Amino acid sequence: MSSQPRATVHLNNIVANWRTLAGLNPKANTAAVVKANAYGLGAERVSAALAAAGCDTFFVAYPEEGAAVRKAVGPGPAIFVLNGPSASTLHLFHASALTAVLNSKAQIDLWAEAPGLPCALHFDTGMNRLGLPASMLQTDGDALRALTPVLVMSHLACADEPDHAMNAAQLAAFSEIAAAFPGVPASLANSAGCYLGRDYGFQLTRPGLALYGGSRPPARITIRHAVTLEAEILSVFPVTAGETVGYGATYTAPQDALLATVGLGYADGVLRSASNCFIGWLDGTPCPVTGRVTMDLITVDVSKAQQAAKAGRRVEFLGEHAKLEDQAARANTLGYELLTGLGTRVERLYP
Repeated sequence: MSSQPRATVHLNNIVANWRTLAGLNPKANTAAVVKANAYGLGAERVSAALAAAGCDTFFVAYPEEGAAVRKAVGPGPAIFVLNGPSASTLHLFHASALTAVLNSKAQIDLWAEAPGLPCALHFDTGMNRLGLPASMLQTDGDALRALTPVLVMSHLACADEPDHAMNAAQLAAFSEIAAAFPGVPASLANSAGCYLGRDYGFQLTRPGLALYGGSRPPARITIRHAVTLEAEILSVFPVTAGETVGYGATYTAPQDALLATVGLGYADGVLRSASNCFIGWLDGTPCPVTGRVTMDLITVDVSKAQQAAKAGRRVEFLGEHAKLEDQAARANTLGYELLTGLGTRVERLYP
């Protein structure tokens, strides 16, 4: 077994999360967003597991990602490319049978030169990031319908704040857009949108982060952790009260303590903002990070886990104890960033 940091990817939990999310909107199809290498966990393995469980619709950001997913899932599932086509990538849509999400007039014009492939239309309803303006329905409605889209969609800006007024406003705006495409499936809900109620489900939901153990579901909903990130203890040593730890001497031991240095750092995706606030777990015991996170090393206080604190033992930094969103909050970031930032030195395992 390698001494490098390792991320054990729990494919069964990802599938269980997909089924949980599907159960929230039983009248809708439930897709899986597997962009950014399935949020850092391995798009091919994750997509194959979800396809085997019955997922028949996937979303990626780029056609290159879509081509890799196509090899993993075979010819049946639909694969949507969220960022849409460019002149240099049209051949990938043909070669891998990908569905382009059209986000702009320029992409619509480009797609008109590539007949024979399905498309989706993305409308902006308040995110102001990507998407066609709703006004195009007045000026170009017939032309848009003539594209025979297989999906119309939009994206929620504030779904992680259930009481935010933007949610209802976007729902109302998108409902009018969807009505302009009778018989065409519609999609609005991302992970957090799946928790807002069935009015947001339409015909297709597209969870991403929640598949991988993130988001903040209501109390009645259980989302399982999808990855266990562990790193090996390299050394164990005592410090006395008043001694400092690490670069910049940012941590001063308030009392005598036992510390352990672990082979993990910001080169592996643990952000420097986790300094003095992340918590590692050793043998089920919380061990706070002491001092700065460095490129390859983190120091933790193992005073409460002294019997387990031995070189070669592994400390959990994401997993059953080290909850993704809790760790992200400690580091003043998001679960998205912790997952997608997992470095190439982190060995992915699929038990």
